Amino acid sequence: MKSSRILFLLVFSIKLSFSQFEYGLKGGINFDSSGDILVVTDQFEKKGTLDGKSGYHLGVYAEVDLLILYLRPELQFTKVITQYENQSIYTSRIELPVSIGLKLMGPMSLFLGPTAFFSISQDSNELTIDKIQNNTSLGLHMGARLKLGPIGVDLRYEKGLSPMESKLLSQAGVQVGGQINTQPNQFTIGLSFKIN
Repeated sequence: MKSSRILFLLVFSIKLSFSQFEYGLKGGINFDSSGDILVVTDQFEKKGTLDGKSGYHLGVYAEVDLLILYLRPELQFTKVITQYENQSIYTSRIELPVSIGLKLMGPMSLFLGPTAFFSISQDSNELTIDKIQNNTSLGLHMGARLKLGPIGVDLRYEKGLSPMESKLLSQAGVQVGGQINTQPNQFTIGLSFKIN
């Protein structure tokens, strides 16, 4: 008798946990606003700030409901464009944000958590850039989410906590030294679509 109660509770809790699990697709636009550049030649040393432009992200997510909280890991590909003196720098990276969310009244929730950033590549039209030296970084994110049926809309801020640096080799074909730091610092607007 006691074992049948335990079995019933086990089956009920597994069914309940699977009914509160969802997964889906996500994407959106990024507004990156960070980065520094140092250009060194025989004649001068010039420091500058990279101007943020827009980019995009595409990925997948999973979400587990825990009463008034939820846990939401995501995996996404992100491409952002920054600019220095009319020269565009294209950065591609993989991002792994894990959110802990607090459900508010109705479809609204607030969330925060850590993000792992993995830089894949960095290219430019006039700058020759060596491979990224510090290609991993940890950061934090926070935001708000609105769920309307299977569609979710979120607004978030992400900040990398350590630099992601690469060496600068040449500018417009002229050999130079220096470095570029593209530490993530961005606002994103995202849409998600629940599949299950």
